[in-house]
Amino acid sequence: MQDISGWTGRGGMMSLRHYRHLPGNLIAQSGIVSCQHGGSTSGSGFKTMKTQTVSQGRKFRQVVGGATAVFLRDGFAGASVDDIAREAGVSKATLYSYFPDKTLMFQEAMRAEIARLEDSFALDIDIAAGPDRGVMQMLARMAAWLVDPLHLGLYRVMVAEAPRFGPLSADFHATVARILCDRIQPCLDRWVDVGLLSIDDTDLAAAQLVALAGASLRDPVLLGQPRAGTDAVIRETSAQAADLFLRAFAPVRHHTMGRRSGTR
Repeated sequence: MQDISGWTGRGGMMSLRHYRHLPGNLIAQSGIVSCQHGGSTSGSGFKTMKTQTVSQGRKFRQVVGGATAVFLRDGFAGASVDDIAREAGVSKATLYSYFPDKTLMFQEAMRAEIARLEDSFALDIDIAAGPDRGVMQMLARMAAWLVDPLHLGLYRVMVAEAPRFGPLSADFHATVARILCDRIQPCLDRWVDVGLLSIDDTDLAAAQLVALAGASLRDPVLLGQPRAGTDAVIRETSAQAADLFLRAFAPVRHHTMGRRSGTR
């Protein structure tokens, strides 16, 4: 377990006075097994241990929900224990009993948000209408999802904290790409099979379509240009990107249509 000094900011470092109000079983659950430093009790912190654990209990999800809201709003460095406890509606003692370290709490909160993305995107297009309409619909659905405030908040934090939480940030970006590609690649396969598109590698084409969807919209919105995320701009940008994609993969009539599904 890391030292409780991981809890910094307006809430300050956890000190002995916080633990005086914790039941013994909660102290044990939190992984705090010693408050000795150099053979004696320290008045300001706890000795760093080799392992650290997260305790789960009745208010665990409540705490994670409050932490998520604060981390998405203030980032890792700006989040304080006072703000998280207030948002979660729990005492600081309860907070510490579940998470002995701020890093652990951030990772748990962000993993929960990444997992929530799985069911948050619905393609909902008319595949029978063909690629002339369907590709633009795909791009518009993806663009709207990518600039949605809830998704954008997670994107902003994952980019900002990439130097500190590299694997977590990489997992977020990979999850977003997989969710979108898994939804749109079957449509591309279907259109290739019926001769409406000519694509050798629909896996690669799906990734390129995802890149087109957010290339010119997400960063402007993130940087304080909300107009870039309006329905009108999304439709216009999606129409331009669809035209580019369809020109690249228009069917070539003089050879057999086919595809090669790659491996992401």
